[in-house]
Amino acid sequence: MRGIPNVAGLGLSQFFQLSFNVKLARLLPFTCLRIYLYLLGFFYFSLKRADRKKIVLCLNYVLKLNLKKHTSYLDSIKTFLGVFDHYFEKLVMAHRPLSEMIDFLRLRLHIKNKGYLDKITKTGKGCIFVTGHFGAVEFLPLSLAMNGYKIALICRFKTKKLKEELIKRAKKFDVILIDANEPKVLFRALRAIKSGRILITECDEFSEWRPHPDKRISVFSHTVPQDKTLDFLYRRAKVPVLMGLMRREKGGFTLCIDSLEDGGKDESLAARAWNKLEDYILNYPQQWYQWKDAATALSEHIVQDNKKDKQEVPLIPSERPVLSADFS
Repeated sequence: MRGIPNVAGLGLSQFFQLSFNVKLARLLPFTCLRIYLYLLGFFYFSLKRADRKKIVLCLNYVLKLNLKKHTSYLDSIKTFLGVFDHYFEKLVMAHRPLSEMIDFLRLRLHIKNKGYLDKITKTGKGCIFVTGHFGAVEFLPLSLAMNGYKIALICRFKTKKLKEELIKRAKKFDVILIDANEPKVLFRALRAIKSGRILITECDEFSEWRPHPDKRISVFSHTVPQDKTLDFLYRRAKVPVLMGLMRREKGGFTLCIDSLEDGGKDESLAARAWNKLEDYILNYPQQWYQWKDAATALSEHIVQDNKKDKQEVPLIPSERPVLSADFS
C-alpha cells in the first residue's frame, strides 16, 4: 500500500501533478475539476505558511510601491486563485484529448494584433516570441499551432510524466520542444529560428536569469542585475521580436501581441521585454504567478519595508482585524 505523499516536502507543481490529480484531470468536468483544484490549492497553502506569506507580502509591497495601492483580502484571494487556474490549465492541456482542447479554445480565443504574426510568417523567417508566467500561458503553444503557425518552445518540465505527455502532443502539431534543462539550449533555439519557426521563451524566471556583469534593470522600481540570455539570443538571431501574453477574460482568453524589436536595432531585448511584461503585471496582478520568485529577488527591500510598517503601527489595537500575510 502506497503511503500518503508528504505535502510539506512537495513543490506546488509536483503537488498538483500527483497521479491521483492527473486521473481526476482526465475524468472530471472542467467546472468540477477547477473547484477541486481551488480547494486543494488552499489546503496546500494552509500547510505551506512560509510560501503563503512570501506571496502576500510581495504582492502588498509591489502594489503599494508602484501603484500606491494597498492589497485587500479579495486581491490576495484572487491572486491565489490565479495560481490555481494556472495548474488547472496545465493539467487539462497535458491530459485531456487534444480535440477537446482545440474545441475549447476555438470558442474562447481572441488574438489581438494577429497581423504582427502574419507579417513575419509571410517572410518565411522566424521570430522570437517572448512571454511570461502570466494568464493562461499553458494554452499559448496550442493557440498558435492550431492557427497554423510553426513554433518551437523553450520550457522546463517539473515531472517526467508531464514531459512525456507534452512531447507526444507536440509531435501531432509539428511543435519542437526544447528542454531548458538539457545541453545546447541556445544552439537548438537558434536552429529553430533559422528554420522559420516562432520561438516561444519566457522572460520572468528570476531564478534562471544569467546576470550581466555591468547592466542593470528596474524590477518593480528596484534595480537588479539584468539577464543576458535574451540579449544574446536576439543578437545572434537578428530577427523580429514579439511579446505575447494570454490574458484571461470573462468567458475566454485574449492573446495580446505587442512588437518589441524589428531585428535591426542593437538594443537590450531583456530590458524591453521585462518593462512590457511589468506593465501587464501591474494592470493584472492576479494573473501573474511568479510572486514567490519575485519575493526572493526583492527579499531585502520587502524585509526593510515590513520592518518600517511595523514601526509605524500604533499601539492602540484596531477594532477590526486587518488581513496579515498569514491570513490569520
